[in-house]
Amino acid sequence: MLNKFTIIGLIIGSAISLLGVSSMIDSLSNPNEVQEDSQIFGIGEMDKIQFNAPENSSQKITITGDSFDVKISTPNLENNVDESFKGKANLSWTSASSGETIIVIQNTGESEFTEEYRFELERDPLFFTYSILVIIAGIVIIGFSAGFSAKKPKGF
Repeated sequence: MLNKFTIIGLIIGSAISLLGVSSMIDSLSNPNEVQEDSQIFGIGEMDKIQFNAPENSSQKITITGDSFDVKISTPNLENNVDESFKGKANLSWTSASSGETIIVIQNTGESEFTEEYRFELERDPLFFTYSILVIIAGIVIIGFSAGFSAKKPKGF
């Protein structure tokens, strides 16, 4: 016969373990993380974007403004850009090798500029370990709660 604390512990421990398992399955099925954003910068302001791009990932940035300088440094040198633009710039590339990508945008015009981007990023390698720790925490809760239904020895 199970004690009510054991049943509650089983339910809570199972729920925590299921969260860890679902997180692990998600990280294995989707190894890349997608980041999308849109930002507005004022006159003379600068933006620096730095991230780790996985191999064969698609990167895209659209910049709209009066005039601006763009410098893109990627692991494979053929995608590097160091140019000045006026009006609108649509830049997209595929990272042939994994590594750090750095994008620096400097507003040189007399008005604000807007940037919209969609980048595929590498997930944190420790994310898998975090999932395992959550699963273990759920199992520990189940184990402790099972102790409430265990037969107590004499003297307790």
